[in-house]
Amino acid sequence: MENNLKKETEKIISECQECGLCSNGCNFLAESASPAEMARRGITLEEAYGCALCAKCKAVCPFGLSPQPMFQARRVKAIQNQELDQEEFNYFMPDYEENVMNVYRQYYHIDYRDLEIDESSDTYFFPGCTLMTYSPKLTREIYSRLHKKLGCRGILTECCGLPLHQMGLTDRAQRYTDFLIEKITGHGIKRLITACPNCYYLLRETLKSTGVEILTIYEVVDFPDNSQGNLPKCTIHDSCPDRFEGIFARQTRAALKNYGVEIVEMANILQDSPCCGSGGQISHFRPDLADKLVHNRLEEAKHTGAQILVSYCLSCVLNFARIDIDSELTVRHVLNLLLGVDEDYTDVKKQAAKIFAE
Repeated sequence: MENNLKKETEKIISECQECGLCSNGCNFLAESASPAEMARRGITLEEAYGCALCAKCKAVCPFGLSPQPMFQARRVKAIQNQELDQEEFNYFMPDYEENVMNVYRQYYHIDYRDLEIDESSDTYFFPGCTLMTYSPKLTREIYSRLHKKLGCRGILTECCGLPLHQMGLTDRAQRYTDFLIEKITGHGIKRLITACPNCYYLLRETLKSTGVEILTIYEVVDFPDNSQGNLPKCTIHDSCPDRFEGIFARQTRAALKNYGVEIVEMANILQDSPCCGSGGQISHFRPDLADKLVHNRLEEAKHTGAQILVSYCLSCVLNFARIDIDSELTVRHVLNLLLGVDEDYTDVKKQAAKIFAE
């Protein structure tokens, strides 16, 4: 890992032209030094946790240079050097029992133990912690359809472990990964159906040596087509983990078009899509930057004339829905439209904050 980081850093120093294309597309880099300068002098702690780890810089760079590994490596170093008290961030860590999502589900009585769990089933649904916590109706509808279509008789209510990786908690991340692999293989699971792009890409990497097949919900569920209803125009926010492969981007657009939705695209989509403000856990370190990203994206969505802003990542949806932009723009998950399960996410963040205010 250190050798790869050294090579990438040296490549940035020698090849970066400091042209400004990456800073033009990134609010964080716009207020910081160029990647070449940061590579020469080293990354500060504030810079490490101010980067959303969204990789847009790599997408727009003519040479495909990626400063992201420098920021991630600096996070790991910060944890190793105890520059941060990692206990302060346990509230959003999946390996901590009293994390915010577990507490939220307990407080609002969100539970999936009533769903049929058949130990002989080799197909399970992996909704991801955000979806199963903040969109329980949608989670249950997806499970019901998977049960009918594929005979899926199991649901895993674990997190994929991404926050641990992003924070630089390498030891804890490895232990959590080992736990997930043991649980999945121990259940004899051969196929996992995911609805979250973060879960999809991380689990695909985590489980690649196990032979477990990772599929998206859009590959396996039959969605309606050729709707005759009066459907509103939609614009789509593309999620960062899908930036380079575009699997979710293609599948969701195809499903929405088949459903009869008119899609009006924003100026920055697919590889050029900006972070929603939740990437890299920056909302915990740079809430001002996170809010700026949200406001900028909402303004871009408004200019399309769409009535609904949709995303296939619920973290993105929640981030956009929490801001009141005084417009007719509604924020929903793609699956809210495709499955006819409407949920208002406007107050979800407030509902979470309420728990800890009591």
